[in-house]
Amino acid sequence: MECNEIRRLLDADVDGELDLIHHLELEAHLRACPECAQLAERIRARRTALRESLPRFTAPPQLAEKIRAAIGAQPAGVPLASATRARASTPPSAPRAKILFPLWRAAGLAASISLALLAGYSWGRARARSNFLFDEAISSHVRSLQANHLTDVASTDQHTVKPWFAGKLDFSPPVVDLAASGFPLIGGRLEHIDGRLAAALIFRRRLHTINLFIWPASRATISSRDLTRDGYNTESWSQADLNFLAVSEIPASELAQFAAAFRAGTR
Repeated sequence: MECNEIRRLLDADVDGELDLIHHLELEAHLRACPECAQLAERIRARRTALRESLPRFTAPPQLAEKIRAAIGAQPAGVPLASATRARASTPPSAPRAKILFPLWRAAGLAASISLALLAGYSWGRARARSNFLFDEAISSHVRSLQANHLTDVASTDQHTVKPWFAGKLDFSPPVVDLAASGFPLIGGRLEHIDGRLAAALIFRRRLHTINLFIWPASRATISSRDLTRDGYNTESWSQADLNFLAVSEIPASELAQFAAAFRAGTR
């Protein structure tokens, strides 16, 4: 199998969804292709990070007692014989409505709890995914500086950089030179982020580097936020069905100026 086909199967393989034949073919390819093996390792790390960082909710003890009281169930710790005598002492002529009403109330309470837990889980999952993307982008930024692989195409001309991505990506990243705003373009390269190929545009701010990662928002739209981690500042936003995530060690206020200038230049 070729690299492009392997990369489409990596998520399914990590989730254990591939059949044995395709799994063995994929493993054989990973042993021979360091680039695909590195991408597979990133996907496994993302799965682990999501699984470990998602919040877990434990219902308070009072909740169980409220549900038991609502449906007339045996309270926790009450002997079975006592519960049986209590049920036997219930007048047989009790109106049916009085029995059904607590059940409806309990059902409504259970539905409310389920919705609250689902909302909390969804929020926690989105937050964990967002944090992972920021960590992934910062790691890519640092690696590009240390490995001396900052650009695949080195040019200050946006009309050179933008066409270079044609045929290499399944989307067209916007490219603009912000030299007039103090952030000159110096080139671009291919990157992997959020489990897919992405564009990285490289800008300068004095002696500092800005990596701007761009990829389609087809999976999920990234939230607009700024974050500082390990001395690196980030800015993220979505625009025209694309996600943008800028990383640099320049002050947060200057990175915010860069993000504003890029958004204004690509509208």
